[in-house]
Amino acid sequence: MRKLSVLLTVLITLLQMQEAQAQCTIARPAIKLNSTSTNPLNGKCLINLDLYFDMDANAGGKYVFIHIWPTGSYPTLTYSNPPTATNLVNSVATIGFYHFGGTLSLLSSYTPDPSIPNFKYPGLTITKSAGGATGFDRFTIQNITIEGTAACTVAQSFTADVWQSQSASAQNVHCFSRGLNFYANDPQLTAFMICELPRQYRFQIKTIDPAGLTVNYKVFIDNGDGIFNATTDNIQIGSGSNIPLDNTNSFTYNSPLLGYLPYSNQKPEADRALWLVVSSPTRNNESYARIENLCAPLPIALGSFNAKRVDNKTELNWTTLSESDNRGFEIQRNTSEDPSQFQTIGFVNSQSPNGNSADELTYQYEDRAPIKQFALYRIKQIDHSGKFSYSQIRRVNGNSLLNEIYPNPAHDKINLLFNQRNRSYQIEWVNDLGQRLGQWTTRGQIELATSHLPNGVHRIRVRDMETGQTETRTILINHMQ
Repeated sequence: MRKLSVLLTVLITLLQMQEAQAQCTIARPAIKLNSTSTNPLNGKCLINLDLYFDMDANAGGKYVFIHIWPTGSYPTLTYSNPPTATNLVNSVATIGFYHFGGTLSLLSSYTPDPSIPNFKYPGLTITKSAGGATGFDRFTIQNITIEGTAACTVAQSFTADVWQSQSASAQNVHCFSRGLNFYANDPQLTAFMICELPRQYRFQIKTIDPAGLTVNYKVFIDNGDGIFNATTDNIQIGSGSNIPLDNTNSFTYNSPLLGYLPYSNQKPEADRALWLVVSSPTRNNESYARIENLCAPLPIALGSFNAKRVDNKTELNWTTLSESDNRGFEIQRNTSEDPSQFQTIGFVNSQSPNGNSADELTYQYEDRAPIKQFALYRIKQIDHSGKFSYSQIRRVNGNSLLNEIYPNPAHDKINLLFNQRNRSYQIEWVNDLGQRLGQWTTRGQIELATSHLPNGVHRIRVRDMETGQTETRTILINHMQ
């Protein structure tokens, strides 16, 4: 009987170990570095960060514990039983949370051994969202502070274990994942946004690792919840790959000023923060930085804005998808290369009652001023409090589309020569009754037969297929020449 009891005990232990090693899969670890400071007692780096990771959704899992060590002090535990204070003597953090049946909450104590060092609870928050793969959940634990082994000028590597328990007192290990390495304070990311419309941003990636680093980056628009998740924050607006950070560039990459039209000029995206996501082939974790949007919210959601030259006038058309406290629009024109030389040429009042609307509204304006070479147009939206924002800039060419038409009057043929040889043009032949007699598409120049056309006044209507600019010329057909 004793032999049978021992055999059953061994069998149960083996089954528990087999089950533990088959589950608790952790994926996509990431760090958002919030701040660093120096511990005045020992000169070591205190690192405040947010920890991100995916974990497979285990139907039986309830209690999750995370243990973190400096990589140089990491022990390899078997997890046949929950770790105790003896096992965690060199750990810098232990965090626990409960997730089961729709409930998610941080644990205020480590029930397997309340005497463990560095249990983290006050000031932390936890969030669960969609994982990157089917059957996974994404967890974000914010405001974790851990102490490194050296000064903040040294890249700090840490290793974490994660284990899960089904029991109410977390006295057994249901599954575990160990040896998850991450760098907490390297690379270091800084970024800012420029509020003038359309919005732009710039960022810096810097490594303090003397061996250097090769990095890739992507930039996404936050969906409004303030936490990065590639599944839900899925509007990507920028990327770069294989960027070296070494002594040739002071271990630093400074991005140029970057735009992200059309999102940078429209609601709700222009009012949201951005996420900089950095990875490296030599690092197990991604690094995140939130590009804060401290700009005043756009008072309107601009749907479209177009400008085109039609005969001797410029037609401006725009739509708003929604308006808030909108007084109206200044129409501004610039005929120089100096971007500071915009001048107000008109004003269009808001069509919405009291400046507020959730419906799409359409606006138009005609500028009949002659244009010699080109003109730049923009609209300046102004709300009732005096705040304003600018649209994108639209350019129209003032030069005639047609350089020469010959002969005129025409007998059996006529030649059209255009100013821009590399553009595509649509040509319509219209008689004096407004009836279209033919249509062609060409580039640079074209010869048209006129021998079949009746005598009289005809019109040629030309449209630049790139800019939309149109022009109409009068032609006389005279077969009696």
